[in-house]
Amino acid sequence: MTKRVAVYARYSSDLQKATSIEDQIAMAERFCTSQGWTIVRVFEDREKSGKDMRRPGFQAMKAAANTQDFDVVVVEAIDRLTRKVKDALSTFDLFTFQNIELHSVQEGAQDFMKVLFAGFGAQMFSQKIADHTRRGMQGAVTRQRLHTRAFGYRRRTVETGLNREIVPEQAEILRRIFSEFSSGRSAQAIAEGLNEDRIPAPNGGSWDGSTLRGNPTRQEGILRNRLYIGIASICRNTHTYHPETGQRKIKPTPQDYVEQIIPELRIINQELWEAVQAELARRAATTPRAARAVRRKTYLLSGLLFCGCCGAPYVFANRTSYRCREAKRSACSNVVPISRKRIEARVFDALRSTFRSESLLERFEDALKVERDKIADGRLEVELKRFEAALAKAISGRDNILVAVAEGAPYASFKAKAEVFETEIASLTVRINKKQAQIQRGKTVTEDARTIYERALKNMEHLLSEKDLMEEAHTYLGMLIEKITLTPDETAQHGLRAEINLSSDTLLQANTASQPHIVVC
Repeated sequence: MTKRVAVYARYSSDLQKATSIEDQIAMAERFCTSQGWTIVRVFEDREKSGKDMRRPGFQAMKAAANTQDFDVVVVEAIDRLTRKVKDALSTFDLFTFQNIELHSVQEGAQDFMKVLFAGFGAQMFSQKIADHTRRGMQGAVTRQRLHTRAFGYRRRTVETGLNREIVPEQAEILRRIFSEFSSGRSAQAIAEGLNEDRIPAPNGGSWDGSTLRGNPTRQEGILRNRLYIGIASICRNTHTYHPETGQRKIKPTPQDYVEQIIPELRIINQELWEAVQAELARRAATTPRAARAVRRKTYLLSGLLFCGCCGAPYVFANRTSYRCREAKRSACSNVVPISRKRIEARVFDALRSTFRSESLLERFEDALKVERDKIADGRLEVELKRFEAALAKAISGRDNILVAVAEGAPYASFKAKAEVFETEIASLTVRINKKQAQIQRGKTVTEDARTIYERALKNMEHLLSEKDLMEEAHTYLGMLIEKITLTPDETAQHGLRAEINLSSDTLLQANTASQPHIVVC
């Protein structure tokens, strides 16, 4: 009876080429032909470490072994299965239990002792490679030879010295990201803006807030990457695998950490870098990760209102009004509620008067001049052309589908793609119209900055209350306001005295010396 064979192939991205998989399978096919066996299954794992026992192809092979779909497993060498002695032996035990033979093209039929020694050799070799690679990378960074694929840089083909250089177009995008974040925009809002402007993400696809924020523990993410201030580093962390679950874990390795100052690679100036790091720290301290993940702000003042009697937050008593949380539990004497619209109106009236300072108006005039300069130097026209080119491409894609359908191709096969094109065309058309209107307004506006600024102040809460901007607007308010304290007072409007505690480092405090730290409204 012809034996049924399962072939398993694997390669690691850092050590081998993708064609290694095809080479391993071809080698196994020749081996099986010489033995008179029939290959019935092929399992593979691309760009997967031999230390990772949760590889999809490997797990699929183990599941098929449990149902005895084959009689023999053939690999190029035992290190394709695993690079750990324990895992090699446990895999061999599983195959033995299921009456499945294990054969290596290089080492022949396997038994316990062969697997033991082959597994031991694979583990020692893997450790040696890891040590050698780490030493090589540590030495390379001190010679300004980098292995990074960080956004903003490209490879320089030189024999010695610095082998990376700045990509000017990407550097401008990075400066935009850092500037917007330092001014208070959320990482997700920045990512959405980049996607709307059709700016390609670092690894293709779309931008996401997590790409910018990264992981604070591991110092990962665009906003934390010290290469942007000219400091290259290596071996900050290492990957290990849980001995029982096989789950990968990243651990810090301060003993191996090496950094090198390379001024030629600086993209972000020090002042902006420090502002962003301070903003990251502020948000981490004031907004727990769990709260960010599960709770979105529905209203502008959510989380900013507190009771002046007990200090508890004001929460929604019904669909329209706030009241003290502890009063709802009969644990506080402050039973005075207030409607959302009333307290928002009072707070924004107070903020408007605070914003009417000469220094803030001057800042607005400077910002308006920058925007008008963009129009004057043609930057908006460049953006418009980019949108128009994307629209033309989407229309061409849709028209090609229509031609194919007209020539007899089944529409059902193209329906999903056609809908994607239609959605993209509609979105781009809206953005083009907005950009054209923005350019036209910039050419025809005759109002001075003071008139525009005053109109914006009058419409402040309406502008911020846009549903799509609510999360970002709440972030801005959190930068301005520490808290709003509501205390019962029969002489006050609506029976509550409201005190707005401005953040100590807010723009208002820094630029409006005449304004008190607490604004009463």
